[in-house]
Amino acid sequence: MSSRLKNILKFLLFFCVGLGLVYLSIRGITADERLNIANAFKQASYFWLALSLAVGIFSHFLRAVRWRMLIEPIDKKPRLNNTFFAVVIGYMANYAINRIGEVSRCGVLARYEKMSFTELFGTVIVERFIDVLMLFIFFATTIALESKKAFEMMNEVDLAGKFNKWVHSHLIIVSALLVILGVGIFIILKSKNKVLALVKKYVQSFWLGIKSVGKVKQPILFWVYSVVIWLCYLAATYLCFFCFAGTSQLTIGDSLVILIVGAVAVIITPGGTGAYQLLIGNVLVALYPALHLKENGLSVALPWLIWGSQLVLIVFLGLISLVLLPIVNKSNEDEQT
Repeated sequence: MSSRLKNILKFLLFFCVGLGLVYLSIRGITADERLNIANAFKQASYFWLALSLAVGIFSHFLRAVRWRMLIEPIDKKPRLNNTFFAVVIGYMANYAINRIGEVSRCGVLARYEKMSFTELFGTVIVERFIDVLMLFIFFATTIALESKKAFEMMNEVDLAGKFNKWVHSHLIIVSALLVILGVGIFIILKSKNKVLALVKKYVQSFWLGIKSVGKVKQPILFWVYSVVIWLCYLAATYLCFFCFAGTSQLTIGDSLVILIVGAVAVIITPGGTGAYQLLIGNVLVALYPALHLKENGLSVALPWLIWGSQLVLIVFLGLISLVLLPIVNKSNEDEQT
């Protein structure tokens, strides 16, 4: 089976899963509730949505700046415009196939900056590890500040039960794979065979990219950027609350809860399609019964507004980036000649 066919099948699989979750998120909506949802969007204050999108763009810019800081110790410092274009193209690709964006943005930057793809991919692995760390920190903060809501949320989706079940069913498999991977890397690094030497070269390049985090020139600034990126995600969610009168009383602590659940949704399906609407809608109804969010249509309207606006933003920025990349780099080539 060709790689293109595999990618098409993956896209169709995830797309169908997303559609199924979208259906689950909207099934059972009555005619009156549909009318309330439509009225909520008509009466929404889109000024706050514009601010949320501006914060989102700023977070993407900071991610591009931070990525350059990781790349600089292993290679030349890439141009910021190319780095930003690569980041948003990667985000756009993630809406098609989960995690393919990491590969896409490395490919884009490697092509236009004449850099090593494997070294770039190693830096992206570092970024993903840092994102997981930030997610854990924000989750711990949510537990500390919104403990009651956090435990209600976990009970609602049975996270503890699902995690224990996953650990017990996959522990042996994961352990075996890690051992095999470790032995394989050891053999590759020690081998002098020409074929394995080529693989060794890629492994070493990949490892060089991973080690770049320890060679960042401004480590304090690097970690400040990492925190601010996630604070931007939090602020973008919080600002969307003010779009609707019925959710404007939700707090920054509530946006922490929504942010964590949304991060889980993005893991389930590409870009969180369907999963975001389903999980956030259920959490809103479960945690805030006094606001009657289901009855006034906001348990559907709010997650669709947050998710849909980010989708439109990413697709817009991604398409603009695809158009500008060859133009900007052609100009740079002309200036150098």
